[in-house]
Amino acid sequence: MIRLQSDESFPRALRLIAFGTVMLATTGALADSDPVPAAYAVSDTSHTTAEAPDRTGGAYTSPTLLFIPAGAVPAWNVRVIVSSEMQRPSDLNAAFRPGGGAELGLPAGITLGAGTDWVGGYSGNKVDLGQGLSPYFQARLHLLGRSDGVGWQLGTSATYKFVGFEGDPGEVEVAVSLQYRQARYEIGLQGVFGQDFGDSHNHDGEVHGYAVYRVIPQLALGVAGQGRFAIAPPPASDPNAPAADNDLIGGAIASLTVGRFQIGALGGVSTVGIAPTQPTALARAGGLGQLFATARF
Repeated sequence: MIRLQSDESFPRALRLIAFGTVMLATTGALADSDPVPAAYAVSDTSHTTAEAPDRTGGAYTSPTLLFIPAGAVPAWNVRVIVSSEMQRPSDLNAAFRPGGGAELGLPAGITLGAGTDWVGGYSGNKVDLGQGLSPYFQARLHLLGRSDGVGWQLGTSATYKFVGFEGDPGEVEVAVSLQYRQARYEIGLQGVFGQDFGDSHNHDGEVHGYAVYRVIPQLALGVAGQGRFAIAPPPASDPNAPAADNDLIGGAIASLTVGRFQIGALGGVSTVGIAPTQPTALARAGGLGQLFATARF
């Protein structure tokens, strides 16, 4: 509210005229300013239940399976993910890897998820579900960023997973994800630390990243990759300990989002599952294809 100094010598009519002039000038300035795009017209908080019409899918998803999103699924929404991965050449137990999972958004920027990836389970032409189904459980927390996914996004996650049902104690992975998202482009960087519960010496680190350009808001094209490396070498006192191994994955990616539905793909190379005795990383590389789809309800 604008307060005019009270002065009996100042005619009431002139005071009203001055007040009206200020109001008209303010209204005109607001009318002449550039309109705020619909996708940006939300409050600057990460923990609101209001949804913005962001056709890029929001920061609760990412354009590649290699990256854990920084943002949270909107509260009380469910996101379903199905995926399939093919690698050739590869070890016999990991050539074809279907997967599926679901996520539940909770208040305060929390997302809980669970699912399974197929790791192993093939023996000749036979399928062993006990070695194939590899469940995981994940909790994510959106630490910083707008709820519509625009600008900087920061999040963290903890994932527990194990391979098959043959007594594997599993491992835990803690990740920190950073994304910068705009209408036409998007980049992401993620660091991961993993610890195997079955071997105190088996811990590794991972670095994930991607960059995309949006031809239209719904269609993202770009590149993505990840590298895994052993943090500590195997103990010299244990001659039976497996040798430290490093893996690389990378390729071109595409993602299409229509409303609450998304499909994405990666085509590239991977060294996962190829014998580490090969002399160079290039000799260990095989062709990799990934395809996934998500739906939010």
